[in-house]
Amino acid sequence: LSLNKGFIQDRSLYEDKEIFARNLKDLKLMSSRDWTTYKNLFNEITKFLKKPDLIVYLKASTDTLISRINNRKRDFEKEISSEYIHSLNIYYNEWISKLPEDKVLIVDTDNFNIFKDHDKFKMIQNNIIDKLSL
Repeated sequence: LSLNKGFIQDRSLYEDKEIFARNLKDLKLMSSRDWTTYKNLFNEITKFLKKPDLIVYLKASTDTLISRINNRKRDFEKEISSEYIHSLNIYYNEWISKLPEDKVLIVDTDNFNIFKDHDKFKMIQNNIIDKLSL
């Protein structure tokens, strides 16, 4: 694999720290010692990683997210509380707001159906290409 080739990933290591792990710490489900260990390990690992060229944030309201979870009808998602989803949404918004504007594309997905709204999907694709071409 060439080092110059790009790739797309669904989640990033940065999200894990800034959203999921931070949420666990704030909910007191991760001890202070574990949080410190996690942050130290994260800082060491990320020294060797290339930062993303672009983060595409598919933003949705908590109600939309809950509706999508319910519509998927996945057994392992049945017990996820709306409070938990809401807190993750808050962490996502806080995290994304701290990133450099030129490294982020925010896509409001509340009224977007990727399977039906082909024009909007094409517009999103073009916005990604434009952002990466800067």
